[in-house]
Amino acid sequence: MELPFCTRSRLMAPVCGFLPLRDEIVCRSASFIAKCLQSEFENNVVQSVSRNGVFCMRMLSPIGMNARFVCDYYDVSMYDISVISKSLAWSVRNDKFIAPELDKIDMIKELLHVKFGHSVLSHFDVAYIDIIVELLYTE
Repeated sequence: MELPFCTRSRLMAPVCGFLPLRDEIVCRSASFIAKCLQSEFENNVVQSVSRNGVFCMRMLSPIGMNARFVCDYYDVSMYDISVISKSLAWSVRNDKFIAPELDKIDMIKELLHVKFGHSVLSHFDVAYIDIIVELLYTE
C-alpha cells in the first residue's frame, strides 16, 4: 500500500489503527512497572527494588523516573499505575482529536477500504482515491 509522501504523523497512527509511538512506549513502561510492583512472592528482590525505586528514591533510579513520567503523562497517581493500559491510552488519545480530524480519519479509512476492494461506494471513481487521500493527509 502506497501512502502519500507528505503525511501528518498525527493522523498516520490512527488511520493504521495503532497508538502513536510515544503512547505505546508509555503503556509498555507502565505495564512493566506495575508487574514489578505486583510480583508478590515470585521474586522478593524485584519487588523490593521496584518499590524502593518508585516510592522512595523516585528521581535517583531509572524505574522511579520512568514511573514519574508515566504517571504525569496520564495524570495518574503513583499508587494507581496499574490502571494505565492501552484502552486508557486510546481514550485519552481520542479526546485530544477534534471532530473534523476524527471525520477525516474515518474518511481516509473508508477510502482505503474502497481502494483495496474491501467495500464499494456507488457513483465513485476509484481512480481518484490516491489524490483524495493525499489531499486529506496534507490538508
